[in-house]
Amino acid sequence: MTMDYHNMRLNWFESFERHLDKLEERNSLLSLDKDFGPKWELQAFLGQELQWADPAYDEFELQTLKNIATEAGFTYTVEEVT
Repeated sequence: MTMDYHNMRLNWFESFERHLDKLEERNSLLSLDKDFGPKWELQAFLGQELQWADPAYDEFELQTLKNIATEAGFTYTVEEVT
């Protein structure tokens, strides 16, 4: 029974890889054309000491990080990631 399960999973994986190859050949994977790296890095400080730093991938996430830092009493800087 265990080998049957293993073979079934292996077949699914190989099928998925073949499907992915076909999509890549047609260039229809949307994620291949996008830059998914972070746009900003927020650094939170308590006094002069860095407490934490997190990347933000979009404006909503950046605003969320700003809100978290402010509500926790931190000052922060935001740097654009290039």
